[in-house]
Amino acid sequence: MIRTKLGLLGLCTVAFGLMAFGASSAQAESGAKWLILNSAGEKKESPVPLAGAIDLEADSPVLVLHTEILKIKVLVLCTGAKAANANLLANGSIGKEMVAGQPVGTQFLFTGCTVDLNNVAAPECTPNDPVDGAGKIFTKPLHGLLVLYDLGGGVKDDVAKILPDAAALHSPFVTIVLPVGCPVGTSIPIIGELAVQDCEKFALIHLAKHLVDVFTPLTSLFAISLTVEHQATLLGSVWTKLIGAAHMGLSWSGDWA
Repeated sequence: MIRTKLGLLGLCTVAFGLMAFGASSAQAESGAKWLILNSAGEKKESPVPLAGAIDLEADSPVLVLHTEILKIKVLVLCTGAKAANANLLANGSIGKEMVAGQPVGTQFLFTGCTVDLNNVAAPECTPNDPVDGAGKIFTKPLHGLLVLYDLGGGVKDDVAKILPDAAALHSPFVTIVLPVGCPVGTSIPIIGELAVQDCEKFALIHLAKHLVDVFTPLTSLFAISLTVEHQATLLGSVWTKLIGAAHMGLSWSGDWA
């Protein structure tokens, strides 16, 4: 079953806002950290002494990005998703590594990707990543920050902001590359603001797999430009889990000092 939502990933039904931000506008939440339960059930803070890398596992049979370009309804459909260099780092951040105190370098690969135009399959528009090839979409380097969001009434929710590493305002999360001759063009940058949540909560609940959802109040994505006609939505859901010989199958969560 495909669950309706906006953004790149999700479980709960959500809707986009309208304002975008640059990569420098979010800072790691004070006191945020990642915890991993070792095989004995003891809490170990990541990255010291136990660093952990995470990967993605598709929950829905297809992940869908929906937008409109040149008054043509565009659906980008992918059947798989993987993470590269997504490590649980200090201060509740996610990235390949820390550089000057900031996380950098995580990328996501979407596979089995095709395109529909006005609800009709358009093989002439099959995504074609310059490095990974046909049917694949590879994001720009990104990083994540675990933060608390005030829902009002004294209730706060833990969410992860996802930001491009590039510092320029409205730097794209991903540029979808399409073949020459595709009616909607050969390059579709996806820009805006993105935050994700675990519907069972990132923080304090240790799970081997967390099902990630877009967090509506901090999410607003667009294709090409920040205009109403280019608003983007997505369908699908993705599990996040620890990988690597030292961490496979271990439970993990966020926490706050």
